[in-house]
Amino acid sequence: MKVSLGPLFLILALREVSLQMDSSVLVNYVENLVQTKHAIVFSCSLKDLHNSFALMERNQFVQFINLNQNYSLSSILSRENFARTAVFVNAQCNGSYNILSEASEKRLFNKTYQWFIWGVGIELYSLFPLDLDYVGPNAQITFVNKSEEGYSYWDVHSKGRHLKSDFEIHLIATLFNGILNVVQNIFRLQSIEFRGQFSGLTLRGASVIDKDDIITNEQIESILSRPEKDSGVAAFIKYHYELLGLLRERFNFTVNFRNSRGWAGRLGNTTFRLGLLGIVMRNEADIAASGAFNRINRFAEFDIIHQSWKFETAFLYRYTPGLDTHGKSGNFLSPFSDRVWFFSLLALAIFSVIWVVFELIDARFMKRASRLYSSLPDRSNTNDYPIKTVCAERILQSFGAVCQQGLDPIPKERSVRFLVMTLFLFSLVMYNYYTSSVVGGLLSSSDQGPSTVDEITASPLKISFEDIGYYKVLFRESTNKSVTRLIQKKLSASRESNELPIFSHIEEAVPFLKAGGVAFHCEVVDAYPVIAEFFDATEICDLREVSGLMEVEIMNWISVKNSQYTEIFRTAMYNAQEKGFVERILRRRQMKKPACQSLYTVYPVSLSGVLSAFIILICK
Repeated sequence: MKVSLGPLFLILALREVSLQMDSSVLVNYVENLVQTKHAIVFSCSLKDLHNSFALMERNQFVQFINLNQNYSLSSILSRENFARTAVFVNAQCNGSYNILSEASEKRLFNKTYQWFIWGVGIELYSLFPLDLDYVGPNAQITFVNKSEEGYSYWDVHSKGRHLKSDFEIHLIATLFNGILNVVQNIFRLQSIEFRGQFSGLTLRGASVIDKDDIITNEQIESILSRPEKDSGVAAFIKYHYELLGLLRERFNFTVNFRNSRGWAGRLGNTTFRLGLLGIVMRNEADIAASGAFNRINRFAEFDIIHQSWKFETAFLYRYTPGLDTHGKSGNFLSPFSDRVWFFSLLALAIFSVIWVVFELIDARFMKRASRLYSSLPDRSNTNDYPIKTVCAERILQSFGAVCQQGLDPIPKERSVRFLVMTLFLFSLVMYNYYTSSVVGGLLSSSDQGPSTVDEITASPLKISFEDIGYYKVLFRESTNKSVTRLIQKKLSASRESNELPIFSHIEEAVPFLKAGGVAFHCEVVDAYPVIAEFFDATEICDLREVSGLMEVEIMNWISVKNSQYTEIFRTAMYNAQEKGFVERILRRRQMKKPACQSLYTVYPVSLSGVLSAFIILICK
């Protein structure tokens, strides 16, 4: 039995021809539309290899990938690609869906790649079903089909396929008989200005409110939209909620929030993230109404949309005379350090020794003179010329000169007079600085009181913290020795019912701050408005701040890594910052510390401060 193989070869040849992409369509795309220099061709037709040669003739760096063979998309579409790379996919091949699905999963439909989908004879929705959910406003996809009038180039994007948003399709150009007719500029169709209308689409949001029974979106919106301080809500939460309002107005979308009680954490010893960061990392939220702290391991997991909020916390307390600053509250010796006192006494001793040496030298010369006079007649009474004073007397006179009490008798020798003048000048300089330091320290005492975390721990101040989640994480996870000492000394003991608890709210803490004896740690911009309302002018001047327990840093407004909204939101925030909208919100949200209106405040000198003076008097 004989079988003719001619029809079989004809069928294979026809199938090969039907799978082939038209080279003129590809060349016009890279030359006249997207203007790229790097092309990657995914196809199962060997005829398309000849199309690659046509692209090379147009000065294109071309890489051909056969879909019937094994390949790694991650190694092909890597960081080494040009900023704008054209990726051609022959959708008539059986393996085309796999590559589109993998590109969606790895979030490669972004501003880096211009995707060209050869879809002749294929429906768009069959190529991009809903499970290919990463086709968003940043996608640069051109779909090509064929009609009687020739080939058509279509721009395809969505505002969020994961949100069941439909495709938006716009005609870019047509190609008929080798003539390209551009209908709209492709870069305009892919721009933020063109794609900046979300038409009321509801995005998924997340925020942090450390309160019980906050579940519904209406509850979250009600709390975050209030201008005043709410317990369990950090200041930067409401600030980023206002920034989110700018984006909502700009792009016309709504947000359905879900609440988290905290920002971070991990489930046991696993890598499973908890809190707001876990929600965002698992792509369960498109945008977060919150900032996040800078951590090295987070840059690989999140995109940064914006940075502007300065997170600054501190201990706030009111200075009272009972607080001993470094053990020197009004101290008699405090204007000079221990080294200055030591070198001053050393200088006084040296002056005394030099004085005694001058006296001994003068006495020796006087003895020589007396021997000469003793050989003459009637000079027998000058035989013995004793030393005028003893060493103890010179030391006492040096001390009197330093105390500016004068000298009696006045020295007659020139060398001693020069020494005494130097001693008086030294005394004048030291005395003026000493008295001005004492008076200035009593009148302007902003430096009084504990100034570091360790000094707060060693002071008699009671410690309290704002009842919010990041302090509990700090105490549980921090290995800082200062934090450990503070917990052991200040937070371990039980407290009476009439005392301020360890965790409290700012409104509860302000009366205790006003009375003194309490240091309250919080985000300072939350405390300033309440302090300005309840403190008078003198009490505001007594207010002290001690930072160092938590780092001062600029917070990150984050989204999921390689989010389809990162680029469009980031660009919008740059524009808002340039136009002053961000600065306006910052000025309203970051209140300044109330200014001290009192000219000066005089604090009484404590007994420990003058104790050294009484000891000196008793010793004398």
